[in-house]
Amino acid sequence: MAGSSAGHSFSSGPFMDKTKAVERRTGRIEELIRKLESSADPGTLATARDLVQSLMELYGAGLDRLTEIISTKGAAGREILEELGRDELVGNLLAANGLHPLDLETRVKLGLEKLRKDLHGQGSVELLGIEDGVVRMRVRAVGSFRPMVEAAMYEAAPDLAHLEIEMVEDRGAASGFVALEKLVGYSAPANGSGSRNGAGI
Repeated sequence: MAGSSAGHSFSSGPFMDKTKAVERRTGRIEELIRKLESSADPGTLATARDLVQSLMELYGAGLDRLTEIISTKGAAGREILEELGRDELVGNLLAANGLHPLDLETRVKLGLEKLRKDLHGQGSVELLGIEDGVVRMRVRAVGSFRPMVEAAMYEAAPDLAHLEIEMVEDRGAASGFVALEKLVGYSAPANGSGSRNGAGI
C-alpha cells in the first residue's frame, strides 16, 4: 500500500524488519510453487494447488470475520479499519480479499499522489479512467518510467484487474534528466513488470 502508518519508519526498525521477513516468505512460497509445477506429477500438483487454494480461502475468511467484528465497534472500529488499510502489509491483504476500507478509485488516486512525488518533476502521470477494475493512465516523461508506475499502482491497489499505460515521451523536458535507478527510494521489481496481473500494454 501507498502511505504509512503513524509512528512507523519505512527505512529502519522493527517494522522494516517485519516487512522484509514477509517479502522473504512470499519469495519462498513462489519458489516452492515453481518447483511443484516443474517436477510434480499431475495428481500431486492438483493436490498442492487445492491445498494452497484452501489456505487462501481460510485466511480470507478469517480476515472477513475480523473486519466484520471491528466494524461493529462504531467510530472506533472505523478508525481501526482505516489504520489497517494504511498499513502496507495488512492493507494489501485486505485489498486482495476485497475488504479494504477504501474503494479502488480512492486507493489509485492516493497511489498517484505518491508516484508524482517520487517522480521528482521528471515526468507527469494522468489518470484517464477506471472501469470494471481496469485502470487507464497516461505517463509523459523522458525515458521509460513504466516499471516504476506499475510498481506504484500495484502497491496501492493490488486488486486492480488490469493496468493500461500510455507512454508519451516528453522530448521537451529539461536536459538534466535523472536516471531512473538514481531516484531516491525506487528499485525495479526483481521479477519484472509482466508477471503481475497482465500489466502493461
